[in-house]
Amino acid sequence: MSLFGSIKKILAVVGITAFMAAGYLSLNVATSCKSQAQCVCSLCTYAAGGMGTAINLVNTTTTLPGITIATTMITAKFTEAMIAFDLAVAAKILEVGKNLNDWFDTFWLYNLRPAMQAMTVQLNTADADQSNIIGQYSDSMDANRTNMALMGTEIEEHRAMRPSETVCVGATTAGGMARAANIRRAYATSAPRERLNRSGARQGTAAANGPGADQGERWQDYVANYCDPTVNGGAAGCTAAGPMAGRDLDVTGEIFEKDTIDVRDANTRKVVDDLLTNIVEPVTMAPVPVEMLSGAEGQELFLEGEAYKTRRQVLFDAVYYIVARRVPGSDMAEFIEPIRTAAGLTNSSDNPSHNEVMDALMVDRYRSGQNTTNQVDEPENNARELVMQQALQAMQMSDQIDLLDRYALIIAARVGKSVNEHSKIEDKINDKPVNQ
Repeated sequence: MSLFGSIKKILAVVGITAFMAAGYLSLNVATSCKSQAQCVCSLCTYAAGGMGTAINLVNTTTTLPGITIATTMITAKFTEAMIAFDLAVAAKILEVGKNLNDWFDTFWLYNLRPAMQAMTVQLNTADADQSNIIGQYSDSMDANRTNMALMGTEIEEHRAMRPSETVCVGATTAGGMARAANIRRAYATSAPRERLNRSGARQGTAAANGPGADQGERWQDYVANYCDPTVNGGAAGCTAAGPMAGRDLDVTGEIFEKDTIDVRDANTRKVVDDLLTNIVEPVTMAPVPVEMLSGAEGQELFLEGEAYKTRRQVLFDAVYYIVARRVPGSDMAEFIEPIRTAAGLTNSSDNPSHNEVMDALMVDRYRSGQNTTNQVDEPENNARELVMQQALQAMQMSDQIDLLDRYALIIAARVGKSVNEHSKIEDKINDKPVNQ
């Protein structure tokens, strides 16, 4: 309302100013006319009463009515203008308000609110992603710590389990040792059985015709292969040395000096068999004639022959066990040869025996000086070397136990024979079971 009042006051001032200007202009026009009479330009002047009377007359008859008419017309026009103005302004205000409302609605619905929603989504996403990243950082730290711990453990385990060169050699020969052990057991089992035919004087052997025939055959073999004309004061029974002269007597040279006895060679195997025959059974028992088996004496002789063969098998089993440890079979030459070469030794066989492999691992590899140097690279190598040495010692002790078992059988056979020889047959006959 103050705006409308101010506008009205401004219009009133403008109207009054306009009226005064109109009056001035009117008077100016009136005075511009030349005085010719008392009444000129529709204005009459009277000499009587002077200028004041004329002014009053002008005011009364012209100015005041004109002002009144002008005021009335201006007021009417002003009222009409104010109504139109009010209508136009009100319509414009409504339009502006509507435009403002539409603008704010558009701004809110299509600009500010979506932007704020997107910002809220981004903020929430950023917060969630930040939480996720922080969690990932924590997980990464835990994973890194775990990986570092695992890698440290792996390094320690690898260091603890990483074999040295010496342990690799021992591990490599393990397969060959198993193969050599199988061949050794097979040879130690089959070789004594081959001697059983001669011990038992089986048909087809010279011993079946008696000890004399067996000795004759062995003599012919001796002269043909082993005879040395220089022995026995020159009366050795031959004039020319055999191709293997003296080898059937050389126990040290044919057995103990050889790390591997190549029994694949027919002559070597024959020398070993004849040498052991000279030691264990130089003379066979006399066969019992068939016609004597019907009597007690013949049966006793036959049973004594069974005991004799058993004792001879015990002896052959013991000596062939020593030879069996030296028969080839490990197929480890490519691994054993460098050890012996480093120790200044020559490789004795292209297929080392159980005995040669054990000597190389337990004796020869320490002679080169390299083994001690390899032990100072990592402390764990000492523990690994100790395990390897313990394994080899266990294998050696197992071999010693097998040898002691055979020695015990020899003693048992000897004691049994001694008991039989010193016991009277009459005492055995009179022995009776103890009454319960």
